Amino acid sequence: MKRLFNDKQITDVLKLSNSTRYGDEMPEITVWVHDNLNEGYIAIENIANWERADREKFEQRVSGILAGKYQRFAVVSSELTAGDSFIIFNFEDTATSQRLIVSDDTESLKKFINDDKHAIRISKGLIWHSDLVPHMSIIARTRAGKSVLAGRYMARLMLVQDWIVEYNSAKYDRYVKEFNGQSDPIKIVERAEYWCSVMDKRLAEINEAGKEKYLEMEDMPDIGLFFDELGNLNASLEALDKTDKALKVSSRWTTAINRLSATGGSAGIHIIAISQFATKEGFLPSLARVNCSDAIIMLGGAADSADERKYLMSGFADMPKRSYGKGQGVARIIGSGKKWQVPHFYETPWFEE
Repeated sequence: MKRLFNDKQITDVLKLSNSTRYGDEMPEITVWVHDNLNEGYIAIENIANWERADREKFEQRVSGILAGKYQRFAVVSSELTAGDSFIIFNFEDTATSQRLIVSDDTESLKKFINDDKHAIRISKGLIWHSDLVPHMSIIARTRAGKSVLAGRYMARLMLVQDWIVEYNSAKYDRYVKEFNGQSDPIKIVERAEYWCSVMDKRLAEINEAGKEKYLEMEDMPDIGLFFDELGNLNASLEALDKTDKALKVSSRWTTAINRLSATGGSAGIHIIAISQFATKEGFLPSLARVNCSDAIIMLGGAADSADERKYLMSGFADMPKRSYGKGQGVARIIGSGKKWQVPHFYETPWFEE
């Protein structure tokens, strides 16, 4: 792989050499490959050429050099080393799928159980550590695979890992029935308020025990609260408020979901917020949105939309335009390893029929 970066590539393609009166000054290049042969990095010496390497689409230019038998690899991120001595281009195998293959039964899910009950495996190389990042956002258009990921896989795996699960959706579907949720807008608001009372009770128990978090308590399982079709919910609540101003369901919803997102993590209550759009009208109120923005999965057209990413993945609107198939998109999950700190290609579990 190192031999691909010859003088011609460095000087003419990447333009990372420096012209001097004695000729071209060439940067030192080092390549490191992980033992699994699926990922690694290319380190190019920073001889006052970082500005040239930091231009838009430069990572794709480095990826273009990985030709022939190395074509399955692509640069997924870049950064400067701590001492600014080298530019690091992280690459990995993007042709080999990392999605989980699941059969539609409980026994099949058992092989994905994590020894840490607070950790939920969502692909071969990605684990959501809910004790570090308590809440998750899933944004995807209809038929992009969000309900399969959330209801068919995550909710069922949570049950297998001894979580308490409830699935609420403003559009009635199979997962509302399967996980004892609600589809009526007012009842969804009442469930959010109920879980606020559960949170308060749990926090009181933790305080009385002289502990700081639920993780230190015995017999206090994680609770996974799914709220699907949030755009539909917001529209319904707004319509109800116009019909009967005394209900104030919109403000009740805002108060409850903000409280759950702000303090629920300390009590073991985890929100999985799901919508077709990440806009203010189509998703969560401002405070809850911020609290649910450290673990984000965007699928299909939403993942390829800069307008969508700017709401939840600020700073990553200018990603290369790509076409994502069903169940494909990007994920950014803090606490799940360095490469997931920035939006990274992601595929949902695949169910064998």
